[in-house]
Amino acid sequence: MRIIIVDDEAPLLRELAELLSRYPDFELAGCYTNPLQALEELEATRPAVAFLDIEMRTLDGIELAERMLATHPEMDVLFVTAYNQYAVTAFEINAIDYILKPVRPERLDKAVARIRRKRGLKSEKEKKLLEIRFFGKFALYYGKEAVKWSRGKPRELLAYFLANESNWIDKFKICDDLWPESPPNQALRNLQTAVWAIRKCLRDYGISAIQISYANDRYFLKLEDGRWDLRQYDRALTRYLQTDSLAAGMEAAELYREDYLADEDWRWANPRRADYALKQRELLVWLSAGKKTALD
Repeated sequence: MRIIIVDDEAPLLRELAELLSRYPDFELAGCYTNPLQALEELEATRPAVAFLDIEMRTLDGIELAERMLATHPEMDVLFVTAYNQYAVTAFEINAIDYILKPVRPERLDKAVARIRRKRGLKSEKEKKLLEIRFFGKFALYYGKEAVKWSRGKPRELLAYFLANESNWIDKFKICDDLWPESPPNQALRNLQTAVWAIRKCLRDYGISAIQISYANDRYFLKLEDGRWDLRQYDRALTRYLQTDSLAAGMEAAELYREDYLADEDWRWANPRRADYALKQRELLVWLSAGKKTALD
C-alpha cells in the first residue's frame, strides 16, 4: 500500500516515517516538508493513504486534502496534528482518522488497522508479507521469518531469476551464468534440480507471491507481491530523475544500505553491482548539489 507523509517540520516528518516503517505492507512513496510539492507529485506517487499535518506554513493540511481528493478521490486521508480543534472539519472531508501528536505507537496501530479494514486488507496477524533484500546480503523474509536454504545454488538461482524478473531467460544462458564450468548436460540437470528446490522451498514456507514458469526452453519469474528494496530504489530514483523531488532522492539514497548483492560472490552480479554503485555515487553528487545532471 503506497503512502505519503506531509509535515513541514522535518524532525516530526522523520519520526512519523520511522513509525510507519514498522508496517511491511506500507510502501513510502514520498515524504514532504513542502505541501505544494506533495500536491504537484501526486500523479507520480499515487498514494493509497496520505498522512497530513494540518497547520503548515505554505498550505494547511485541510486545503491540501481537499485539493488532493478533488483529483484522487479514491485516496484516504489521515491527519496527524498537534491541534484537536480541526477534528470536525477533518471528518467533514471524510478523513479516515485524526491522530494527535505526539503519536503513540499503539494509537497508530489502531489507525493502521482501520485503514486495512476499509480497504479489505488482512491484518498482519492474518497475512504474512514477503520482503526481499538485494542491498548487501541476498535475503528473503516471510513475515518475520528468514527463509532458510539447505543448499547455496537454489538460493543463488532465485536471486538470478529476481534480477531478471518479468523477462524470459534461455535455460542455456542460465547454465552459462551459474554453472560455466560444468558440461552442458550436467549444467541442465543442475538447473532442473535447483528450480525444483526453489519451488519446494517456496511451497514449504507458503510463499505464493513468487511464480516461476517454464516454456520453450526458457524460464520466467513474476513477483506478484512483496516489498523489495531494489524495486523501491529503482522507483524512487526514477521519480527523482523525473520530478526533481528531493524526498524521492533521499528515499533512494537511504535504501542503498550497501552495494548490490555486496556479500555474495556471484560472477553474474558483478556488472550490475558496478552499475548500481555508479548510480548511487551520481545520486549523492546530485543531492549534494541540489540538482540533477544531464544524464537523466
